[in-house]
This record gives sequence, C-alpha cells and structure tokens, in this order.
Amino acid sequence: MCKKTIYDPLFPLGIGTNRFPVSGACDYPAIEKAASMMVQALEAGASYVDVAPTYSKGTAAEVCRLAFQQTKAEKNVTVKSSYLSDTSSDDALRRVEQTFHDLGIDHASYFVCWNISSWEQFLAITRKGGLYDGAVQAKKQGLIDHVCFSTHAAPQEIMRMLKTGLFEGVTLSFSPLNSQIMAPVMDCAQAQNIGVVVMNPLGGGLIPQKEAYFSFLRHPGDHSTAEAALRFVYAHPAVKIVLSGMSSVEELRENLEAFRGENPEPDAERIKRVQAHFASINGFCTGCRYCDGCPQGINIFELMQAYNMRLFPNPSVVNGRTDPELIADIAVCSRLKNNFSFMPQTPQNPCVACGTCESRCTAHLPIINRIRSMYEMFQKRCFSEDGMLERLRELIGTSRRVAFYPGGGYTAYVLSLLRKAFPEEKFELFLFDSNPGIWGSAVAGIEVRNPAQLHDVQPDLVIVSNYNYSEEIFNQLKLLRDAGIQVEKLHKETDIPWVF
Repeated sequence: MCKKTIYDPLFPLGIGTNRFPVSGACDYPAIEKAASMMVQALEAGASYVDVAPTYSKGTAAEVCRLAFQQTKAEKNVTVKSSYLSDTSSDDALRRVEQTFHDLGIDHASYFVCWNISSWEQFLAITRKGGLYDGAVQAKKQGLIDHVCFSTHAAPQEIMRMLKTGLFEGVTLSFSPLNSQIMAPVMDCAQAQNIGVVVMNPLGGGLIPQKEAYFSFLRHPGDHSTAEAALRFVYAHPAVKIVLSGMSSVEELRENLEAFRGENPEPDAERIKRVQAHFASINGFCTGCRYCDGCPQGINIFELMQAYNMRLFPNPSVVNGRTDPELIADIAVCSRLKNNFSFMPQTPQNPCVACGTCESRCTAHLPIINRIRSMYEMFQKRCFSEDGMLERLRELIGTSRRVAFYPGGGYTAYVLSLLRKAFPEEKFELFLFDSNPGIWGSAVAGIEVRNPAQLHDVQPDLVIVSNYNYSEEIFNQLKLLRDAGIQVEKLHKETDIPWVF
C-alpha cells in the first residue's frame, strides 16, 4: 500500500492566483473584489495557495494579503523561488523573508523551487550552497514545512528528478491534451510517493474557450466541459491538487463542483474513453514513439506532439495578439518549451528527408513536411537560441549601460541569454518595473528600481523586454526617447514570447 503524500489531507482544488481580473497595482476595487473571491475559496475548503510575485500583473501577493486578513480558514501557502532570480541558499532565505512580508504571514507550507527547465538546472539548484540548500535551511528553521519543485522539463528528465528523492512534492503541467505523454511521469511520481500538483489542467485555457470542440471530454453526468477536464486530470491517482485560476465567482463555483459533486464516471473508464477519442482525431500524433531513432538526431516525437496543437481550434486572443497564425504558432512553441523543454539551437532544418520516420509511423503522418513547416516557423518567430542571441546583439550593439523594463522573471531569462550573447563583455545593467512591490528586490543579482529613476540613471539603451505589454510600455517611455535616450522593443510583431 502506498504511503500518503504531503498533499493527501488537502481539498483537491488549489487556488491559482495568476488570473485575477485586476488591471494593475492601482486597481484597488478589483484587488478588493479578487480578495473577496479568494476568501470564498478558502472558506469553501480550497486551502492550497499557489502565488508568485509576478502573478496577476504583480497584484497576487496583495490580493492574498487582504484575503488572509479577512478569514481564519486554513491556508497552505507556497513560497516560489526561481533559479533565474535566486541562485544561492542565501537568496532562497531572502525570498522566504520577502514572501512573508508581502503576504503578511510568518509561515508557509511549501517552498517550491520554481520552474526547473532541465536536468542541468536541477543539478545547479541542488548543488551545495544552492537554492535547494536554502529551502532545506528554511525547513529546519520552521519557516516552511515541505520542499517541492515545479517543472516544465522533458518527461524523461522529470522522472530522473523524481527518483532522486530530494523533493516531497512536484507541480506539473497536465491536461487532457498532454495526458498520454505525461502518463509515465505520473506513474513515476506515484511510485515514489511524491504528491502531484497539476497546473494548466484546462490546457492553458484552450479547453473552456473551445468548449464545443472539446465536448467529447464530457460524460452525460458532467455539467460542463471544464468540469469534465478537471475530473479527467484528477482521475489519475498520482494527482492530489488541481490548480485553477479564478476570474469570477461563477468560475470558482464551477471548479468547486468538479470536486464536491458525485463523480458520474469511474476514473479508469473516463481516462480510457478520452484517450481513445484523441487517438481517433485525423492527423493526431498518438505518441507511440515508433519514429524514435532519427539518423539526424531530430526530436521527432516532441515536434509531432507539439504539431498536434495545430489540429485544435485556438483562442481568438493570446498574449494580447489576435493574428490566428501567430496564435497557432504560440500554441505549438509553448507546447515544445513547457512540455519538453525543447527549443532549437538554430532555425535551420536538420531534416534530410530520408523517410525513416515516415516508414515507421503507424498513423502515416506527413512527418517530413511537418518538420519543414515547423523550422520555417522557428525562423519567422525567433524561436531558437541562435535567433534570440542575434536579436540581443543587434539591439545592444556597442551599448554597455543597458536598462531592462520590466524587471521580473521574464527579464531574468533575457539576462541569462545576454551573458551567452556577450560572454567576454561587461555591462552596467539596470532593471526597472512599475510594480512598487518589487522595488528594492533583486533579480539575477540586480536591484529592481522605480521607473522614475530612469532619468537619473541615463542608460545608453532601454530594452522593453515585456511581450504582452510591449507597445504600451514603449509608449510610456516617450519622454525618455524625446530626451535622446534610445528605447527599443525586444520583440517584433511577428515574434512569439521567449518565456511562457
């Protein structure tokens, strides 16, 4: 009989804090409304709180702080620390202190080593004196109860991480859309008695936005497609917590119903029925992996799994973009990055059209044409490490006093690329952000400042590194441009995000 995991005593619906309908730090009525909604969730029994400084346009911590003041309901809060921002044990302890200050708490249930993207990063985080050591110290000091991690790494790498036995819980992306490729990971977590928290259970919002298309997920006893998807995710015995963002009270009630109401279909039958339907979709890659062993070393399985996203209808707006072709490409690249930690080094297509993969494919998919079209897309969308490094070289040129705006986790990733683009150069770097809650904090060892200080700093160049609000921020910096300071947008209109 399996031992209980750290999440077993908790109500299975977790509170995601990244979708509160708040426009920004000054939107006080919306912040208060979101806090009231969160109070309802807590008092309904949903005690797992997934919060990070950048969530809901930087307001999630304030929403949580207000909600916690209004109820004595049980709360199991996460402290999330990313290796891109916090690299040492001291950084981890500072992150705990900062989170406690922001949320108005003095204890958290879980320290989450946030968004580990590869086995190499896992090793860096768990090195002596690294982020993991800081989390262990926080646990010994009684500041947190459990050390966990979240990841978008490739399935084989995730299983390798789970088998180290270093962590007590894991947060993974799991939905009906990736259930077949993630099934071995779930089985591994269950075998290791590591509790699983699921993020993106609705396929990043795709399932409720295209409810009619995904209606096959529903059993006659399910009230909605979203409810059916949540029940499908929770059907796997390894899954203990299912995170769902809250944008309305109605949505909260629907999410609660998925875990409160009577389950109309046995778990095993639900899983079998849904996966059989996915396998019947024309052109769908089932993940059988008979295509493995490409003579050119191409990641055919990963590419074909991501191409599946082209077979589904996409939302009309994603990341502030409305171009249907761009939105479809965002979905494909997001799947590659988030589910497989895959991004090509170069956009040059390595396929020589030998036909080995197509001769093995039981679904007779046009793999060669799909690979060609995807690499053409990588070139167009700046989705390769070489492409990103070249973009930075073009923008920065000879500038050495460089400011980035904003200064959150997205920019931390850009800074990691900067070091690769200019390995021998030394820069004077500055970070600015409109969120006063992170002023004075450090990202990648660089202090985040008030944008009002931009005039005092007088950098050679300001790079707008945000994707969603790039144009808005660029326009806000008009006075800087009028004063002769060069301001450039990191992303072109045809780009996909560099961080998902």
